[in-house]
Amino acid sequence: MKVGGVLGASTFGFLYAYSQMHGKATQEEQDFRYPADDLIDANYDNGYSSTYAIDIDAPAYAVYRYLKQLGCNRTGSFSSEFLERTFARLPFFNSYEIQEEFQVADAIAPGDVAAFDYHGMTMEWTDIVPGKYLVSWTDTKMPPAAPGSYAFRFPGMRHFAAAWCFYLVPLKGERCRLINHWRIGYEDDNLFNKVVNWLNIELVGGCMTNMQNAYLKRVAEFRKKPQLSGRIMRGLLGGRFFGSQTPAGRWDGTPLFEETETQWMRFGRRNPAVAEIRPPVTDNPHWPPSGPETPWDGRLDEDYYVDWEEPEFSWDEQIRQKNEKTYLHGWGKKH
Repeated sequence: MKVGGVLGASTFGFLYAYSQMHGKATQEEQDFRYPADDLIDANYDNGYSSTYAIDIDAPAYAVYRYLKQLGCNRTGSFSSEFLERTFARLPFFNSYEIQEEFQVADAIAPGDVAAFDYHGMTMEWTDIVPGKYLVSWTDTKMPPAAPGSYAFRFPGMRHFAAAWCFYLVPLKGERCRLINHWRIGYEDDNLFNKVVNWLNIELVGGCMTNMQNAYLKRVAEFRKKPQLSGRIMRGLLGGRFFGSQTPAGRWDGTPLFEETETQWMRFGRRNPAVAEIRPPVTDNPHWPPSGPETPWDGRLDEDYYVDWEEPEFSWDEQIRQKNEKTYLHGWGKKH
């Protein structure tokens, strides 16, 4: 019992010191009213903010590019993926690399899910101001739009809302200040809910926010090295640990391999490796083959691809399929 008590007190003391005595924004920054605070104050009269900040030796837009990639369906949380997965059970895997698919014009838009997990716990991206700030928000009074999503709350709460905001302030000398700002509101406003929210947003959330700020700073300043697990896998499966004479990668021995956390997912579109053997195939009128020598003779619908082209994606059709559990007859056929 004594050992458990000492361990518990020590853990709480460490969390308190790291979250409350480290990384906080200045008092003036904490008292400031931010552009998205209105999302909480519109429905709650007990809005509460938690604000952390850090100076980063990189331009504001450089940091904004990483913020656009937040989410378990993108490049992670930029906090401790071990703690996120182990204790919060959130499927975050940090890659720390800029990826083209998350930087194009349509990569992020208001209403997109700011994904915590794949089961539906949802915040939506609301305000997206390029190079300046990003805001995600959830409110049980106004649940998110996506089918399968839900606005989360903690046990004992009738309603809960949170805005998670990232504001960038450009500083002289090609530097910036990142304001990592939470604002929450909840009902009922009682002692139990107050304690739960303080533990979540200040104690645990404060630690995660501090780590997130530190990782973003390290990445944007080009000081983040690939994770140990990644280096081990590269050594094992890339042959390096066994003295293989075969290079581990096309860029082996250069910073583009050694210091790159995760492969650049769409870089190969510029010149696919398969082109060294033959052109990649994007259309094949001879598939599927027909005739008695094929495994599907007698079963093949030889007219399926006649006058067919890939249909344009439609959310309305996706909803119809979910509701009616049917597919359109001749889907993709030119009528």
